[in-house]
Amino acid sequence: MLVLARQRDQSVIIGDDVTVTVVDIRGDKVRLGITAPRQVSVHRKEIYDDIQKDKQSAAGIAAAGGIATDPFMLAAIEEARLGMKEGGLPIGSVLVRGGEIIGRGHNRRVQRGDPMAHAEIDCLTQAGRQKTYKDTVLYSTLMPCFLCSGAVVQFGIPKVIAGESVNFKGGPDFLKGQSVEVVDLHDATCIAMMAEFIKAHPELWHEDIGK
Repeated sequence: MLVLARQRDQSVIIGDDVTVTVVDIRGDKVRLGITAPRQVSVHRKEIYDDIQKDKQSAAGIAAAGGIATDPFMLAAIEEARLGMKEGGLPIGSVLVRGGEIIGRGHNRRVQRGDPMAHAEIDCLTQAGRQKTYKDTVLYSTLMPCFLCSGAVVQFGIPKVIAGESVNFKGGPDFLKGQSVEVVDLHDATCIAMMAEFIKAHPELWHEDIGK
């Protein structure tokens, strides 16, 4: 292990493309800013470990089309994991424009006691006001429900990429009927993550979908 002493605003270069900068130091916590190419996935170690576990457990799921490699879906999966660590549902979402994430969020319904705080709604809220959504893509680990599909249509988001629809069908037909392009990745990680949560916490899941 290489150990380097750095101060605030000082950086470390990894290879030719990755820069890690010390943004802030507060007691025993250090905030890092990381700049990396799109093809390089950046995760907190505990999130990375969880994703690897999910990949292994999902390997036997025949219905899955594979493991996500899209960096934006991986970012949505990270958000889902954060939600579960907070005691909520593992559903994550990111909003993308021009190859960059402009908003990210996860289901916070349990954490906030807010029935409207679905992952996609949280993501759009975190993205803030936008002059237009016509050049954006919304990613979600789970096929959006009718609440979130309605938001997609309302704001004119032209494309939705979902991790899976095995555990929840969502509203893809409604979206397509409103000329929204819908891509279902049938991702093994997303399928396994949601299936395991529903099995362990059926009451939270049924409450989330109004059953």
